Amino acid sequence: MDSNNKNQPTEKKNPAPVEKNTNENVYRGTILVLVLIIGVLTFMLITSRQSLRDVSTERTIVTDRNVELEEELNSILAEYNQIKNEYDSVLTTQDSIIQANAEEIRRLIAQQADYRRIQRNLRMLQEITQNYVREMDSLYTVNKVLRDENIVMQEEIQRFTRRTTELAQTKEELEGKVEVASALRAFQIEATPLRIRGRGREEETDRSRRTDQIRVCFTVAGNPVASPGNKNAYVRIADPTGTILRVSDDDQYSFVIAGDTLQFTMRDQFNYQNMDTEVCMDWFGTDEYEDGLYLVSVFTDEYRLGETQFSLR
Repeated sequence: MDSNNKNQPTEKKNPAPVEKNTNENVYRGTILVLVLIIGVLTFMLITSRQSLRDVSTERTIVTDRNVELEEELNSILAEYNQIKNEYDSVLTTQDSIIQANAEEIRRLIAQQADYRRIQRNLRMLQEITQNYVREMDSLYTVNKVLRDENIVMQEEIQRFTRRTTELAQTKEELEGKVEVASALRAFQIEATPLRIRGRGREEETDRSRRTDQIRVCFTVAGNPVASPGNKNAYVRIADPTGTILRVSDDDQYSFVIAGDTLQFTMRDQFNYQNMDTEVCMDWFGTDEYEDGLYLVSVFTDEYRLGETQFSLR
């Protein structure tokens, strides 16, 4: 038995195939890990580039919007400045308000504030400037009418060279520029001589000896920016000699405007609520009226509202 075993060849174990398989598995795992890492890095690179493009696009949009807002603001201010140059003396107070709003909008644009907020502020500024433009156009129209009325008055006044020094002073006042307040102004100023018939019936007349009273009516124009409340209205009627028709020379029958103390013919109070308000006053204080041209001026405590005239013969 032993001799037979000795003659048989001895089998040797070879570990090489096992080691080869192990190495291949390691290589494959390493390659798989590297592929995954490359995939993740590629995804991150693509995402980063997209994010950069989004940020760049957003910045471009914001910049374009800011440019548009600046251009719109400049357009509003250019329109306003054009009107301001024409009416600079009237827009002193309003100008500070508009400039303050414009600076606030520029500050919001510089801070890249909410786009809709800036748009709301721009709309508000545009509304303010447009209101002032309409107000200035209205004042220009009123001033033109007053200038035309003054021309007519000057022609009438030149026909009465026999008047006294006081009438000449009244003429000078009428020839001067009529100050029209931005807050209150009057139109449709009418003075009507009246005769009282039986049972208190009134009829218009142009006869001095038949005149029993003088009625002065005018309309104070509505203005949404004026302060509402009770207002004093004063009427001065100058007869053909330039004398102001009045109750007496006492201080209680006078008022002060622009530093001057003036006697008034009539005074009344009206309630102003920012809409067209009609005011009428009647004068009964003269027994006999002279023939000639009568000049009528209307005032409030602060402003000279306008003039009219009538003649008796």
